[in-house]
Amino acid sequence: MTLTIEETTLQQNLFPSPLTFDCFEEILSHLIDSPKTLYSCILVNRLWCRTAIPLLWSHPFEVHGFGERSSDIIQIYISCLPEDERQLLIDEGLDLPPTTPLLFDYSKYLQSFDSAFFTGAIMSWLSTRANYRFDPDKDDDPDLCTYTYLVQCVIGNLLFSHSKGLKDLDLAHFEEDDDSLIIDIATFDDANKALSRLENFQFDYSGWKLNDLDDDKSSEIISNLFNFMAECSHNIQYIYINITNLAGKDDELIQIAKSFKRLIESQKGVRELIIVEFWSPYITDILFNSLICQWKSLTFLKFHHLDTDQFELLLPILPILVNLETLQFLGFDSDNIDNIDNIDDIDNIKFKSLIDFSTGQININHLYYRDERLNINTQDFIIPILQMSNKNLRSLYLEDVTPSLIQQISINCRYLTHLSLTLITPEIPDLLFTLLRSLQNLLHFSLYSNSTECPFLSTDSLTQFSEAIPECLKYFGFKLHIDSCILEFFLNQCRAKLHVLAIYRSEFVDNLFLDVLCKYSKEVGSLKKILINWDGVFGGRKDDDEGDDEFSYDDEFENGLDGMKEKIEVLKNMVNVIYSVVDPSHPFSGPSMEYVDRWNMDINLP
Repeated sequence: MTLTIEETTLQQNLFPSPLTFDCFEEILSHLIDSPKTLYSCILVNRLWCRTAIPLLWSHPFEVHGFGERSSDIIQIYISCLPEDERQLLIDEGLDLPPTTPLLFDYSKYLQSFDSAFFTGAIMSWLSTRANYRFDPDKDDDPDLCTYTYLVQCVIGNLLFSHSKGLKDLDLAHFEEDDDSLIIDIATFDDANKALSRLENFQFDYSGWKLNDLDDDKSSEIISNLFNFMAECSHNIQYIYINITNLAGKDDELIQIAKSFKRLIESQKGVRELIIVEFWSPYITDILFNSLICQWKSLTFLKFHHLDTDQFELLLPILPILVNLETLQFLGFDSDNIDNIDNIDDIDNIKFKSLIDFSTGQININHLYYRDERLNINTQDFIIPILQMSNKNLRSLYLEDVTPSLIQQISINCRYLTHLSLTLITPEIPDLLFTLLRSLQNLLHFSLYSNSTECPFLSTDSLTQFSEAIPECLKYFGFKLHIDSCILEFFLNQCRAKLHVLAIYRSEFVDNLFLDVLCKYSKEVGSLKKILINWDGVFGGRKDDDEGDDEFSYDDEFENGLDGMKEKIEVLKNMVNVIYSVVDPSHPFSGPSMEYVDRWNMDINLP
């Protein structure tokens, strides 16, 4: 940002060495997701205001969502329009609110464009600010969709022509939506310039399911968009693609796949790629082959619902991606899986013949699998990945875990630091004890079981489990059907001095449970945090922008406790107690843990 002479003098007075304006600007940039704080910065002085305004207006739609505040954003953009553009809206029948002179050209600061929020904001503006009224009895009276499309074109041209370059583009289309916005992204004024600096691209498209396939233009729309972006955007690092319910023929799906392949191949370095529900027997090979051109840059891959044939096509690609760190799967499709009766005989696995595991090694550090469908033989998919990982894995999250799969983890994953397992058996198998004893670098261990039975068949089984926990463990989380006596026995026998204890089943928390936690915290002294999963029913979160108090799990949780508040207060005086909603679908304690660099937060935070 270029400063005036007056502001340069002010800068020297405000920022004595070693704090420079560049440092100050960097500090404020970390407040980009805290609009309240940035609004306060505006009031300090002119220099602070000029620094905070571009941050506030870099992603205004995401901040204000679909509420009334979003209509204010559109109104300000209307004020940014030249007179002839405003007159165009008036001539089309819109009653525009009065505009006032602006201190800033807010349209040039946009860096994140979200089509769903953008369209919602326009609809809100039409309904609340532009005095839009639709008379269904008049055949020639434009409806809301017509006016929405008109304003989208005018404001879209303004934003894209004034933009210094978008960093984030999020396009969403649902069955009831019109396709016009996706078409117009490519036809907005100076769209090629606006998208030239794009770093993150998210595309979520659900088609119409039309009976008359000739009326469906979805494939052409999507292909044109991808081809246009391949021409003008070459710096995309993150791509998310979800395309469902297309009514097109196979050749049209191939057309989309080829244009998407072209988009990937046109990038200098894609780091993260997520593909959801974009599969057919005709396009999988096209998509996977496009990954090869990003063999040096790809570090994160996530796929949803691969079937056996698609998985077989993926396996030979993985060793080529030499810098791949994280591989995630959300469900597998078992439509054409041959059941394997004896999974312990590893030679029987059909994938074994596909690739030589001794030469087809992959360097991933983090493997994640979540199951969304029942009756999937997870081992068929996971074991080949474990074998190919060449003992490189450091973080492993698996659902539907069988004793045989645990055995393969013991063989191939000796250096794990983070492990989360959801058992398919009601009891904890003995093979898990052997696995835990071998993991001498383990910091985080979470164990889930949805069974209503006690997971320990005997006291000896509980003893073996407790003593198998490695001394290096810092975080232990559990969703197990156990009472306070079992917990106390475990904590007494466990050699690790835990920093974090996470309880994923809050229904077992009672006074006796709290007594055990207080005793452990007092006697061992290492415990810093207790995380309790609270799955009660909450009210809605209050809007931070309206100045209301932030919604608190603590109050909601404690209001649901009967006769335990006193014990809770005693425990709070010893250790940090956090009530939260833990979603086992995300690795290691909730959605914020999905990315690997955050997995240690639960260990490190006091």
